Amino acid sequence: MKANKIILVLFSSALIAFSAAFMPAPVAGVVRAEEATAIENTEDTQEENKEDEPELSEEEKAEKEAEAKRKALQNDPTHKHHFKWVAFMNESESAEGTIDYMCPECGKIWYFRPISAYYAFQGDVARRIEMAPENATVKVKTSVFINFNKQVMQALEERPDVSLYVSFLDGEYKGNRVSFVIPAGEDTVSLLDENGYAGFLFLGGKYGLTMEEPVVDEGAEEKASE
Repeated sequence: MKANKIILVLFSSALIAFSAAFMPAPVAGVVRAEEATAIENTEDTQEENKEDEPELSEEEKAEKEAEAKRKALQNDPTHKHHFKWVAFMNESESAEGTIDYMCPECGKIWYFRPISAYYAFQGDVARRIEMAPENATVKVKTSVFINFNKQVMQALEERPDVSLYVSFLDGEYKGNRVSFVIPAGEDTVSLLDENGYAGFLFLGGKYGLTMEEPVVDEGAEEKASE
């Protein structure tokens, strides 16, 4: 009887040893120190990139939301287009822009043609005023243009909740960078001259010019250093 127990114990031990030798080992989720460091560095980089991203203005946020809505409508078979002429500036202020016959709701363009840089600027500013969020300030910065035409001033009059910040060069395409703000609710059409224009210097004289960047006289700086 005792011998049978010994045989049973030996058989059990041999079975356990056999199982341990030939059964696959369990897979463990092991992360080496180098991998853990790489993961942490990736997360840190993502956080830094988020911090480096410039904060969007209210106008930019509204444009981003509008773009998302336009993309959604492009796949909507029930959407009906409402085409109108819309002007867009080129990335370079002095280059020709385009005027698109498009549906502003979905962004579909039926036809387009080039227009002069000046009229692209005026139309682009007017469009931004028209599309601006409620009570927003539209910011315009230019190194080329020195006035607004009737299109812009009418757009402001139709949006009495919107103010307009303008930064420009006070020497007609050169000079100091200065700025002024047309407050919301102004009778802007009455500011146009007999030819239908409102010069930036005239508007700055009415609403107050702020010096932003005085022009640097390089010759004076060289003399001072000598």
